[in-house]
This record gives sequence, structure tokens and C-alpha cells, in this order.
Amino acid sequence: MSSARLKTLEREVEHLRAALYQAVKGEADRLSHAAVLPISRELDRIMNQYHAEKDRKQ
Repeated sequence: MSSARLKTLEREVEHLRAALYQAVKGEADRLSHAAVLPISRELDRIMNQYHAEKDRKQ
């Protein structure tokens, strides 16, 4: 993957983080809300891709 791919992944991470914060709305009890889990899983998936790519480049 290229540095352009890393930048794309970084943008996706930021987008998903914002979506996660919006879904939680600052309330800890919303962490188990049905809308939060899919966002969290996707964020984990993208972050894993990002770190795997960074490791390949080192």
C-alpha cells in the first residue's frame, strides 16, 4: 500500500471516530447501544488495516 492508502485509512478512522462519538453522545451507558457496536467494529477493522500497513513499511 502507498502513503496515499495510509492517508485514506487515516481519514476513515477520523470519520468513524466522529460517528462513534456522535453515537455515544458522551454518555457511558450508550456504549452498549445497538448503534455503537457496528461503528466500533468497523473502526477496529480500519485501525488494524492501518497498523498492518505501517508495520509493512517499517
